[in-house]
Amino acid sequence: MPSSMRLGGYCLLVFLSLASWAAPPVSAQDESSEGDRGAGLAIRLPGRIGLTGFQDMVDARSPKGPFSIRGGVRYDVTMIEQDFDGAVRNTREKEIHDLSIYVGGSLFGLVDVSARIPWSYRVEENNLSGLRDTVDRDHGWADFDFAAKVTLQLGPVTLAPYVKGRFDTGEPEVNDLMEFEWGAAGTFSILNDYVSFHGNAAGFTREQGLFAVKFRLGVSFVVWTGPALTLRVYGYGDGVEYEGRAKTDGDFEFGAQAILFEFLTVEVGASVRLLDAGYLDETTKDSLRAQNVYDRHFDDEGTWQIQLAIGVVF
Repeated sequence: MPSSMRLGGYCLLVFLSLASWAAPPVSAQDESSEGDRGAGLAIRLPGRIGLTGFQDMVDARSPKGPFSIRGGVRYDVTMIEQDFDGAVRNTREKEIHDLSIYVGGSLFGLVDVSARIPWSYRVEENNLSGLRDTVDRDHGWADFDFAAKVTLQLGPVTLAPYVKGRFDTGEPEVNDLMEFEWGAAGTFSILNDYVSFHGNAAGFTREQGLFAVKFRLGVSFVVWTGPALTLRVYGYGDGVEYEGRAKTDGDFEFGAQAILFEFLTVEVGASVRLLDAGYLDETTKDSLRAQNVYDRHFDDEGTWQIQLAIGVVF
């Protein structure tokens, strides 16, 4: 069985188990207008770029009403450790800190758009067997991100075609290649939006000819609603299938989001690499070649990420 199918099956089993354990019981209070409003309020919560959702998962739903606006700051920490075994043994550690400003908005529960620009600090350390370690440090304003989606409501199911783009506008020390993701998001909600199942399927392309297929599958629960606090927890599998490769990148991402006093948003999230496809971008390859490391086979010794965010929504 292909690794991507195995990953999807594992994620689905985990999420269904969580759903049976954590879904709130339906009571008279849950069915009240206050409870419905609280669960619906969670739809306003933003993901990484600013579209409604969580981390990289796009929620197909958009906030109801004439308009909704959101904005804030995110702090993301990414740690990567890789071992290369070739003519020269190399251990590579990369640390990325992104402090991002994001804005977003929705119109008539139909159109949702957002933008983000991060300030980035990056440290890359290479430890070559028998040679002196090398450490590179760079910082500056990184590339501009933009995203948009159109929401189509079909009863308890919501569909949304979407697009994400990254534009090569960053400072030379920290800029990346232009990239685009285009696809569709789907959300199936039950128990008056207290439990929602989410999925994304998309194509992905990057400068220099890279093409991949991305897929995400997960679930979210609104576990508390009230005038002072609306709390949502989530978990999902995030997979990337690169063209021409048999293996898949697979991450498990989870976290919690809250709306305080119906306008202040907070998020704490994490991501852990479970499967690694062995893909290296051109920048990494050039860095390794400069150190006479040409073997592309390596072991992922630990890739993880932590996200913190605070903002406002109206």
